Amino acid sequence: MCKEFKDFIESLGLTPPDNLISGKILFFAGLNKAKTNKAARCFMFPDGTGGWVMDYSTDLYVVWQAKRATPYTEAEKQAFAEQCRLEREQREIDEKAAKATAAGKAERLMSRAICADAVYQDMTYLQRKQIKAHGAKTGDSGSLKGVLIIPLYNEKLQLVNVQFIAPDGTKRFLSGGQKKQCFWWLGKKSSTVLIAEGFATACSLNEVTNNQVFIAFDAGNLIHVARIVRAKNPDAEIIIAGDNDLSNVGQNAARLAALAINAKYIIPPVAGMDWNDYLSSGGTL
Repeated sequence: MCKEFKDFIESLGLTPPDNLISGKILFFAGLNKAKTNKAARCFMFPDGTGGWVMDYSTDLYVVWQAKRATPYTEAEKQAFAEQCRLEREQREIDEKAAKATAAGKAERLMSRAICADAVYQDMTYLQRKQIKAHGAKTGDSGSLKGVLIIPLYNEKLQLVNVQFIAPDGTKRFLSGGQKKQCFWWLGKKSSTVLIAEGFATACSLNEVTNNQVFIAFDAGNLIHVARIVRAKNPDAEIIIAGDNDLSNVGQNAARLAALAINAKYIIPPVAGMDWNDYLSSGGTL
């Protein structure tokens, strides 16, 4: 049954975990994400009769049922549906608890962190990206020294998560924390508003245009943040500043987000670059 489930996951365009274990939620990379990404989840029931697959980066949630020689009876179908329902309810309970834990940890981290502007000489990432800190924070000692700490707020402007950006550019979030429909912003409210995927890109755009820039944190979240920004800025000119990904993920996400809120979108002219890459290398907007 493991092979059937693995084949099903692959049919969705995802790369399943190397070792599928029944009865346990497994984390793996979302669609078109690096192997270190953990946006996707899968679960196979202990008896191997079925399971589910989800991907936070694309809002995917599908149920899988194993094939068998004889058709399922109505009673078996109902039992399977009930099992899926119970699993989904438990997953939602677990996710809610994990989000609450992450939000509490985010509050503590941000309260103890120091302003990265004050220790710019130690911030390798900022220097390499040729950007200012814009209010981002960092740790003053231990494993977080020199690591950028970026807050994530939900639609109600509640702090729910943080992003860590290591000096080498490695990014991670608090385990279990909310990211979908979350954002941060740079600059004061302006008549033209930009929305970008990443922190460095948003910094470069704000420094060049002096317009307010929102950070969506990944391509899949652009459309969600765009809808929130449009609701809060009904009369603003909104521009989605997408990445020029070799995979076309950034371009497609920017276009869909722009269409969803009647906005414009712009892509840097050089393949493989985001707006920070392009502007810091001498390009112009």
